[in-house]
Amino acid sequence: MNPGEKTFQEYLTNQGTVVKPYCWQRQNHTCGRCPYHIQTGEEARVPYAEFHRVFGFPYRSTATIQNKHLLFYELRSFSGRVVQKGHATNCTDQDNHPDSMLFEVGGYLDAVTDAYENTGCIILYLNYSPCNEAIHCCVSKICNFLLKYQEVTLSIYFSQLYHTEDGFLTAIWNREALWSLSSLWPWVTLQRLPGGGMAYLLCNSGYSIPGSTLHHSTCDE
Repeated sequence: MNPGEKTFQEYLTNQGTVVKPYCWQRQNHTCGRCPYHIQTGEEARVPYAEFHRVFGFPYRSTATIQNKHLLFYELRSFSGRVVQKGHATNCTDQDNHPDSMLFEVGGYLDAVTDAYENTGCIILYLNYSPCNEAIHCCVSKICNFLLKYQEVTLSIYFSQLYHTEDGFLTAIWNREALWSLSSLWPWVTLQRLPGGGMAYLLCNSGYSIPGSTLHHSTCDE
């Protein structure tokens, strides 16, 4: 392996998958999730109760976790086949958003896209829309990634807007960043997650789903 070659490694442990090596994935004794912020495959499923509190589906939850950012992703080939799926969570201790982690230069999606040369599409499902606040720069990192991998299309579905209301000092940055992403259509698709998409996401990314909820949801790809 060349010294400058980008790669990623996944280690299966008794607590889940550890994706290495990245500085933000080091053990952090004040963050209970470190270094397990990225999970892949079937281990990326989350309990129904957590999904409901974060995404507010199938009905709006009054106990929404305010500081919880949850992102599910799918990597699809040019033919549309899912080649990998997973999720990423934010690190509250280091104040890292999951989309900032995934799209940073030399980060996980940078490395995995290099490894899977047939990656034609990335689909993101987020409870909060990407922001472009100075400490995170999520949208800027996404745009830089797309400039590097111009053959890859990106679809972003979010449950609610993040810090776009006038009460937030960063609202104008975030709104302008979302407009810039939207302007890249059809290369980039940015929209609220519809009910049907939410049901698909729950079926494919959750577990311990109540029978009544499962009955009214569709698990077809």
